[in-house]
Amino acid sequence: MDFDLIIKQGTVIDGTGMSGQNLDIGIRDDTIARLDPQIPHNRCPVICAKGLIVAPGFIDIHSHSDFLWFARPESDSKIFDGVTTEICGNCGMSAFPLRGKLRERRTRGLAKYGIVPAWQSAEEFYDAAEKAKSSVNRAFLVGHGNIRACTLEYENRKPDPHELILMRKDLEEALESGAFGMSSGLIYPPGCYATAEEITEMCRVVEKYGGFYTTHIRNEGDMLEEALSEAIDVSKRSGVRLQVSHLKTSGNRNWHKINNVKATIEGAIGEGIDVTCDRYPYIAAATDLDVILPNWVYEGGTERQIERLKNPKIRKRIAKEMARKCDDIFWSGLMISSVYSDRNKWMEGKAILEIARHLNKSPLETVFNVLIDEDTRVDIFLFSMCEENLEKILEWDFVFVGSDSSVRATQGILSEGKPHPRSYGTFSRVLGKFCREGNVLSVEKAIQKMTGLPAQKVGLDRRGLIKERYFADITVFDPGKVIDRSTFTEPHHYSEGIEYVIVNGKVTIENGKHNGITNGRILRKM
Repeated sequence: MDFDLIIKQGTVIDGTGMSGQNLDIGIRDDTIARLDPQIPHNRCPVICAKGLIVAPGFIDIHSHSDFLWFARPESDSKIFDGVTTEICGNCGMSAFPLRGKLRERRTRGLAKYGIVPAWQSAEEFYDAAEKAKSSVNRAFLVGHGNIRACTLEYENRKPDPHELILMRKDLEEALESGAFGMSSGLIYPPGCYATAEEITEMCRVVEKYGGFYTTHIRNEGDMLEEALSEAIDVSKRSGVRLQVSHLKTSGNRNWHKINNVKATIEGAIGEGIDVTCDRYPYIAAATDLDVILPNWVYEGGTERQIERLKNPKIRKRIAKEMARKCDDIFWSGLMISSVYSDRNKWMEGKAILEIARHLNKSPLETVFNVLIDEDTRVDIFLFSMCEENLEKILEWDFVFVGSDSSVRATQGILSEGKPHPRSYGTFSRVLGKFCREGNVLSVEKAIQKMTGLPAQKVGLDRRGLIKERYFADITVFDPGKVIDRSTFTEPHHYSEGIEYVIVNGKVTIENGKHNGITNGRILRKM
């Protein structure tokens, strides 16, 4: 048998959780054609993987690269971290559908990246995406927030029967076009205005199409247990398969809830409900600055939000509602990671408390002013989790690894700001810090959480395992060296120890360097 590429002498960890084996891999076209202890050399290129681990390409089940990959086809930060497939469209925010005020806002926000979203429907997006180049594969979810905004904009009310029909139509169009399921972001507008009944109704449609539902639950701190129960109840009533996004216990007064969280999920699994979760290996969250405000502040969209923030009486009302959590500990753990305008770039990498003292303002007044000045486009880090709980969560069998981040790069427009280090180092950090250094996970279990399990959950065809007749998405890494190098203050550094990455049979990372190959594909649910 002739091959296009052979990987020899590596330790193959196949993504099933089984121990590694010394196997050679023969690749022909885009497929793993043969696995054998020794494949004779047939004059084709050979990768010597002696001393290295050969794994399925990592699958980032929780990604936000919906738009930015158009600006950087090389998909640098992801593929240098061993990722060969991203699942985009999480937290209720997706690339489609895109109409009305939502489309206007996205268009304004993407202008500086040179991205013009010319599509409105899911099918139009897929047509545009399939014409673009990328170094990694991408599958997509449709965001409930997009669907709701396209019909109700940012109104805080239930959809009437006709509006619900329109929302279902958008959902069905997305699923028929190839989306693998639906996501929700129940802390963000307009998802925060949706009832559990509305989400359940939409999930019944998702279940009918064989998709899955992933959710940024309604609260990850003081009301964590109630929000988790709501998500499980939606799954139970609709029959949809559930993925809980970036599972965490946020805020030190909620860290003790970790055991109840585990018991709740295991109880649901015991009842036959298909519940899994994902988590990134860091103790700081990243989100929008305005998410700390009460939900009613967002109602009606950005213009209305800014009007409220300018109103002294409304500022006092917000301050009163937020008084309980707005102490110096809270503000010192809230760091601005990126702003839209150049005039406020000096704030990036600084805590709100530090910025407020520099401006001689109160922290909350500082928040109001910077949100107004930046048209609400302000990203933050929120240091609110503990390492002990993170280790426990990563170890649980029903938790996968996901970055909760978008693609970035160390050059060009995607090198701006201070993104969360998870954009660069999620998978390498798990393998380095939590497998090799911390012994929290075995490397076999970690790889399973990055490959076989997420592929099964999403429903990816012939991906996620090292197996004959599966697509040749393969990551080869040095188990003694692999580690993340990105930090919160200096984020733009690629991971180390990822030696080779092969996407659909083509070597893209070679000896730790990107060779410019863009052999990724847009994956559609069939």
